[in-house]
Amino acid sequence: MKFISKSQLADIATQLPLLQSNRNILVRIGFFLLGCFLFSSVMGSVIMLFMPLLENNYKVMVYFYALIGLVGTEFLAAKKYHKHGLDDAFILSMQGAFYAAIGISFEDSLLVFMAMVVLGLVCCIRYVHTLSALISCIGLVGLLFNLITEQHLMATLFLPFVGFLLAIGIYFVYRKLHLNPKNYLYTNALLVTKVFGLVLGYFSLNYMVVRELSQSLMNITVEEGADIPLAFLFYGLTFLVPLFYIGYSIYTKDRMMLIVGILTLGYSFFTIRYYYQLMPLEIALLLGGIVLFAIVFAAIRLLKDKETGVTFKPDRSADTNLILNAQALLVNAQVDVKPVAGQENMPFGGGGFSGGGAGETY
Repeated sequence: MKFISKSQLADIATQLPLLQSNRNILVRIGFFLLGCFLFSSVMGSVIMLFMPLLENNYKVMVYFYALIGLVGTEFLAAKKYHKHGLDDAFILSMQGAFYAAIGISFEDSLLVFMAMVVLGLVCCIRYVHTLSALISCIGLVGLLFNLITEQHLMATLFLPFVGFLLAIGIYFVYRKLHLNPKNYLYTNALLVTKVFGLVLGYFSLNYMVVRELSQSLMNITVEEGADIPLAFLFYGLTFLVPLFYIGYSIYTKDRMMLIVGILTLGYSFFTIRYYYQLMPLEIALLLGGIVLFAIVFAAIRLLKDKETGVTFKPDRSADTNLILNAQALLVNAQVDVKPVAGQENMPFGGGGFSGGGAGETY
């Protein structure tokens, strides 16, 4: 927004470390695949060299693979590789090998989820790795659900409400960390945590999820014309939670929450239609389009002259001069303008201007 001059920006840039990164997501994916091939090649070489010596202790090899991934990750971090693709491959491969080693050694999913929580959080902090934050969140949810369903920490009936409370806790942790300027480096990781909390909060109370989990975990058989316990509550929350997301996001100007709210609201309609088809699909789509058109038309009429908040006015942070200059440059590039030479005086006689004046030669 040009609060500082270009010289100040250049001075700040010179003080920052230069990282090996890829802004192009396709290039990053390519290097990620290359890193996975490299890691698998190292694993294959290790198997060829040491497998005859460790036939009866094959579990140790998986820990050795995790150690190789850790060494490669630290090497790339020392070489300032960040968001490059190679670092992603080694970080995720190292974690995958360690989780596999824990599962093979102890054959207990609870310990695997605990390892996901701890190691994902450590990798997120140590390497500023966004996907590791997602792994840690998945491990936390898996740990809680395992304690309820497998370890019988409490009745399975309370599982949806516990998941919703966990989602609220994750969101408040995000808010607490996001407000601290020292955590600006972890903006993307915190954003993933926020979206995960919002999605978890919705699906914990979604009617389809609760009904299917009730049938699989609690052995509840839903007969035709019957329903699950507290069905009216989950019917209402299936729509109230997305509507709350949308309303609160507009109030706080939170674009990501608005996107999550719109997507979950669409899934709410899909949930109800999956069990109750009140009308043919083409009629439902037609009525839905009419309703959406009416909402959009009313929003345009309401917001077109509004100066603050949600409005159609140009963004004050957008540099419109750059756009105008680019348009002028493109237009001028399409016009072939050549300078016109000044005309000379044409004398009579002598055959000037290719015979324009009469002369004695042909």
